[in-house]
Amino acid sequence: MSHRLKDIKERIDEIVEQMNLLNLVQGNIVQREVESSWRETHSFVLTSEIVGREETKEEIIKSLVSSDNQEILSMVAIVGIGGLGKTTLAQLVYNAETVVQYFEPRIWVCVSDNFDVKSLVKKILKEVCEQDVERLELNGLKNLLHEKISEKRCLLVLDDVWNENSEEWDRLKSLLMVVGRGSKILVTTRHSKVASIMGINSPFLLQGLKDTLAWDLFSKIAFTEEPKKVHPKFVEMGKEIVNMCKGVPLVIKTLGTILRLKPEESHWLSIKNNGNLLSLGAGSDNVLSVLRLSYNDLPIYLKPCFTYCVLFPKDYEIEKNMLVQLWMAQGYIQASDVGNQYFKELLSRSLLEVAKKDVDDNISSCKMHDLIHDLAQSIVGSEVLVLEDNVEKEKILDRVYHVSFFKMSNIHWKHLKHTRTILKLDNSICRPTLKCSRVLSLSGKIPKSIGKLSHLRYLNLSYNDFKVLPNAITRLYNLQTLKLTGCVNLKEFPKDTRELINLRHLENNGCGRLSYMPCRIGELTLLESLPLFVIGTGSKVGRLSELKRLNNLRGKLRIEKLENVRDANVESEEANLGEKQYIESLELEWSYGEEAQSGEDAESVMVGLRPHRNLKELFITRYGGRVFPSWMMNGGLSCRLPNLITINLKSCSGCQILPPFVELPHLKSLKLRYLRKVEYMDYCSSGGPFFPSLEYLELEYMPKLKELWRRDLSPTHPPSFPCLLELKLTDCLELASLELHSSPLLSKLEIEDCHKLTSVQVSSLPCLKALELGEVREEVLQQLLATAFSLESLSIYNIEDLVTLPDELHQHVSTLHTLKIWACTHLATFPHWIGDLTSLNQLCINSCHQLPSLPEEFRSLRILKSLTIGNWSGLTTLPDWIGSLSSLEYLDIRECPKLTSLPEEMRSLTTLHTLGISKCPHLSERCQRENGEDWPKIAHVPDIVDWDILLCGKPIQ
Repeated sequence: MSHRLKDIKERIDEIVEQMNLLNLVQGNIVQREVESSWRETHSFVLTSEIVGREETKEEIIKSLVSSDNQEILSMVAIVGIGGLGKTTLAQLVYNAETVVQYFEPRIWVCVSDNFDVKSLVKKILKEVCEQDVERLELNGLKNLLHEKISEKRCLLVLDDVWNENSEEWDRLKSLLMVVGRGSKILVTTRHSKVASIMGINSPFLLQGLKDTLAWDLFSKIAFTEEPKKVHPKFVEMGKEIVNMCKGVPLVIKTLGTILRLKPEESHWLSIKNNGNLLSLGAGSDNVLSVLRLSYNDLPIYLKPCFTYCVLFPKDYEIEKNMLVQLWMAQGYIQASDVGNQYFKELLSRSLLEVAKKDVDDNISSCKMHDLIHDLAQSIVGSEVLVLEDNVEKEKILDRVYHVSFFKMSNIHWKHLKHTRTILKLDNSICRPTLKCSRVLSLSGKIPKSIGKLSHLRYLNLSYNDFKVLPNAITRLYNLQTLKLTGCVNLKEFPKDTRELINLRHLENNGCGRLSYMPCRIGELTLLESLPLFVIGTGSKVGRLSELKRLNNLRGKLRIEKLENVRDANVESEEANLGEKQYIESLELEWSYGEEAQSGEDAESVMVGLRPHRNLKELFITRYGGRVFPSWMMNGGLSCRLPNLITINLKSCSGCQILPPFVELPHLKSLKLRYLRKVEYMDYCSSGGPFFPSLEYLELEYMPKLKELWRRDLSPTHPPSFPCLLELKLTDCLELASLELHSSPLLSKLEIEDCHKLTSVQVSSLPCLKALELGEVREEVLQQLLATAFSLESLSIYNIEDLVTLPDELHQHVSTLHTLKIWACTHLATFPHWIGDLTSLNQLCINSCHQLPSLPEEFRSLRILKSLTIGNWSGLTTLPDWIGSLSSLEYLDIRECPKLTSLPEEMRSLTTLHTLGISKCPHLSERCQRENGEDWPKIAHVPDIVDWDILLCGKPIQ
């Protein structure tokens, strides 16, 4: 009893200390739902990021790609006070099409205040290779870096640089000087001195937004109505506030958000008269003081959630679900739904920014602006610590409560005895077990003392190689989240897993060798995440019926080894999937090659696995029944599962008749693969619209498919695909005709290995941009080219009866930019108009042995940037006119054994930056660096690669 009292006293002391740190006062505060102040604000956020910067963006791009300055490595800087949008502008430049095409590779590194050369080189390498570089010393890092960037025209963005030590900069620059001519470094910084130290004398000085743009941005955020409908006194105060913001977008966004949530006149006056805002001058960097207003304005329940985010380094992409789980572990919230609402509120206040969205347009991750990160850090002080490679021991204070880290070397955990969060953000080894921990990431061997961490709420064991979890974990009665993602060797859970009575998230996706679920796991009725459920064999394993009471499960559920269901009728019904209203994605999978279950039993299992009508994604793999269950058939599918967006059926080899997918109102993606007996898709018997929302359709290896739908069941007016964007047909060996009729939005069409296809019935394809055909007849190519209007990319291979390119291609001469031809063994000539393809910038000709040479008409392809020639046994020389390809940047020559030399005109290809040679023995010898006879013709090319023997004489590693 004395030990329990001691534990309780320690917990109370911790709470009191936390209250003092947050300046909390005693009161009757009850956790509540977030008020309806939140609304979608993504549109105006995007506007603020882009508005007013187009001219500056174009100037920066011009300076990066200009041929006037062809030094080996030169630098460009964007300078401005915090919050002006330097990073956003750099991102716009980085992703601009001109920059993407000009530089390879492009590398983005967030520097912040840690300008450590070794750490920066690691960050650069992580952008250009997948190799683990954490354990490499500087010399090894240098060698690998040189291997990856040598002689390549690189763009390196160094974002948010603070370093004013010229020696550190010179050390980094010296490691980068192996790059190809024309390489650039783009720097963003708040201080001109940083740019000066780096040798940048004329940086781009970023100014605030112009008055009209600043007002437009503010009014969109602060007012729920148009400004003309707002009371004049608020408009007048708003304009005064905007004038004091000095055009800084982040300040405008922040204040606009605060004022939208507080429409009282007194609040607007207090903002207008705020001393920090009044002192924000054009050259001042006093933005942080203004931003603190946004923190002061937060409700008490949001403040700890916000400051906890400082646990993640600047520019780190924070997964939303993980963040909510961490908030719950700290006691800031009691339920995931509340956490999701808090997350949205922080987004709406511009304290978090959207980083990524999933396929359903839901926000999956976020970031913090570097100034907002500074704000949070200034509030929590030393309470939160982010450790990196070069951490100094004296920085680790006695009263640190939350720690995140990238590398574990030189960390003394005895200094962190009060730490409640130990969050591992990389794959380094970590085995601390601290008594007060609520959040813990572990790798390597799990310590035996793990069961003593009674306060633990969140345990991340992901990507470990253990086979069995120790039973001691089941003594963690307060555990809410157990992460086991990517533990590929894990075979089983502890038998007492049911003891984890507070567990909400058991994340076991990627545990490919898991053989069964433990008995009585169904007692964990608080579970919200269980992405993988494996049905085992034997009497002491969890059955499918364990799912019965787990009605809080949400997100994805994958059920594997369904062939192990014993009492098919009873077990599948008891799984109670129809009551799991929060499951959005369901995967039902039978094992490959297993025949322990009859087709009839498989059908019985499927009958009982009818999901809730809220389901959005359905995947069925290796189902052995002859028919699909009644809840998928017999009409009415659109009523039973009206919200389905994605369907994927694979290897359901016994089924001949498909469900009426055509009637699903929201279905966007349909993939049917390895359905050996299906001959057609039934048309909607109710006479409703045909695939009203379908955007992607893929049919692969359906050897008996004769047509997309039965003609005798089709209505008088043939069905259309009003929303179809992409269609892929592969290995449909019996498909003789393809009826697309009205497909006004189809932009990409792939047809491969459909040998009997002779007829394509379609009125027109006005949006078709990409066409890929393989192992079909020439008439199919002709029909599709005739119905398309503005084709941009054409790839054809193994069209045996193709002798020359069809005349129907000529109508696309002004739009076609990519042409790839493979293995058309009877292609003997090109038409006389081939030189009219003046928009062509990528051309590939491979394995077309009947062609005598490159036609002279190709010399007219003035904007051609990439030319690939491969497996051309008869090619003996490149034509002299190749020097006319004045825009050529990439030339790849492969498997041309009779090609013995390069023409003198290669010297004229001044834009060529990459020349690749493979399996051309004579040519490789003549192109040897310095000594080869053809070397003077290509010495100006920055990147020359012989894929058999590198030009330095060493084999490829």
